[in-house]
Amino acid sequence: MSLSVAPDGTEYPFPTPEEDKQEFEILKSLSEEERKKGRKIVVVQGMGFVGSVMAAVVADAEDKNGEPVYFVHGNDLVSRRSYWKIPVINSGKPPVNADDPEIPEIFPRCVNKKKTLRATWHPKVFTFADIVVVDIQLDAQKPELGQAEEGYCDLNAFKEGMRTIGRSIKPECLILIETTVPPGTSEKIVKPVIGEEFTKRGIDVEKFPPLIAHSYERVMPGSKYVSSIRNYWRTFSGINEKAAYLAEEFLTNVLDTEHFPICRLGHTNASEMAKVLENSYRATNIALMFEWAKLAENIGVNLFDVIKSIKVREGTHDNMLRPSLGVGGYCLTKDPVLANWAAEALFGLENKLPMAVSAVNINDLMPMHTIEIIEEACPSLQDKRIAILGVSYLQNVADTRHSPTKLLWEHLMEKDAIISVHDPLVEVWPELGYMRIEKDLSKTLFDAEIVVFAVGHKPYKALAPEDVVQMCGRKPLIVDCSNFLTDEKIMKYIELGCNVIGVGKGHIKQLKKKIKKAL
Repeated sequence: MSLSVAPDGTEYPFPTPEEDKQEFEILKSLSEEERKKGRKIVVVQGMGFVGSVMAAVVADAEDKNGEPVYFVHGNDLVSRRSYWKIPVINSGKPPVNADDPEIPEIFPRCVNKKKTLRATWHPKVFTFADIVVVDIQLDAQKPELGQAEEGYCDLNAFKEGMRTIGRSIKPECLILIETTVPPGTSEKIVKPVIGEEFTKRGIDVEKFPPLIAHSYERVMPGSKYVSSIRNYWRTFSGINEKAAYLAEEFLTNVLDTEHFPICRLGHTNASEMAKVLENSYRATNIALMFEWAKLAENIGVNLFDVIKSIKVREGTHDNMLRPSLGVGGYCLTKDPVLANWAAEALFGLENKLPMAVSAVNINDLMPMHTIEIIEEACPSLQDKRIAILGVSYLQNVADTRHSPTKLLWEHLMEKDAIISVHDPLVEVWPELGYMRIEKDLSKTLFDAEIVVFAVGHKPYKALAPEDVVQMCGRKPLIVDCSNFLTDEKIMKYIELGCNVIGVGKGHIKQLKKKIKKAL
């Protein structure tokens, strides 16, 4: 039997043909009932880290009288990785884990109380849509880390997702692309595909041109997960005037546009560029800081204090980022590559984006620097017991996509180290064959000779040095990958007999001398 396994280990069998038939009838009946209530039907395609929460935010939207504006069908594929999200959502539980108290509240509120959200696997759900919000994954392919200039975008799965929509939607249905896409995608990829499917169905595309809009979100998984969708600025555009109008109406109904006005750009190429440029800027910012981190280590300086002192210049320097173990997640690791690929593949340009691509290369290989400083402190890692704290790509979230911890883990394994990994939020690590993650910190730390603070989850920042040393049962090498430890804690570790190193923290040498003098 084909199964989808949730992060908690629960198995969900794939639906049978009979269940497929029953599901379509449920979708039809539900959509008709909701339309009688005056609600438009929204289908959100993709129940991942963005799509599932976006679906809940749309389902939670109310008019001035406190009545729901939309009924939402959340849609995802029948696959091992995705199908489990559908029954989980329909039970009123979130399919994502993050440090935001609104996450466990909004899903039961919309599913069980308001009854404005339901998830489905059925591809014919688009038949009932007035609006389709596209939040499916679109990755950049990098043949080898450190060679992002060779990266490309495989649009086949994305195109098939668009064909699924085009085969079913009404001609008047708005398609709102939220997926981060290469500039030119709405005009050069989505529009032709939808137009082709319309033509196959006998729809006159001159009379009913596809209504396609683009609006990118700025989702920040963490303590403000929901707010980063609902209470944040948006940029949007439409392939034509009607699409732009419908997109503006939808976004205004769903988002807090009174306090966070939306910005319309003149062309979908422009809004698509805005997203990848925004993330390319951040990626380049981090790459620049990493360059200075290595200098700071060599000349005995705490780079994080330097950055803090510079960021007082509001408006010009207060957005300086910081180095870390590395850069992960779905955006900064791929968006510059998408834009670089699109310049040539979609627009035929020779002059592309060398600086943005270089930033990706630097960031992708950043975890190797942590291995370098570990080996400087401990030349042989063979059979060394190493505890890695944190496998997600960002503190206080459970998302492991492109986590830099993966590269760290792989290279430490190559050096025959004995590795244990812990994360308070992550249950399984899909990128490593759904490897289950240890939840007992004391088991992870037991007998560890090296402790790597890879991710700044709250529980890790709250750890007392005495407790870490006690759980290890020895005096381990402590590795701070991104200013997770205060100077006070670093000094305490040193007083306890531990060696401490850190990315961008050259001043630790001075702290050691200070303690030595005091003794």
